[in-house]
Amino acid sequence: MDLRTRLKADLFAKRYNLGHLATEAQVSRSYLSRVLTGYVSPSIHLAQSLATAANRLTQTNNYTSEQFLTAAQELNK
Repeated sequence: MDLRTRLKADLFAKRYNLGHLATEAQVSRSYLSRVLTGYVSPSIHLAQSLATAANRLTQTNNYTSEQFLTAAQELNK
């Protein structure tokens, strides 16, 4: 399961969506979408912010900055 699919499922289980994640990480929804679909790679700082926000909203420790940094590579294999 790719990062986007797993993240959406985890957020949905807590009654959140990707819009909530974008707000929590202080990025636009369109930029978050481009990161998760592999069109852009986030900076290290943004990847850390996304991972922190994802873990906070899902109440887990499942997400790392490396996952957000390599999302594009995984999707383009």
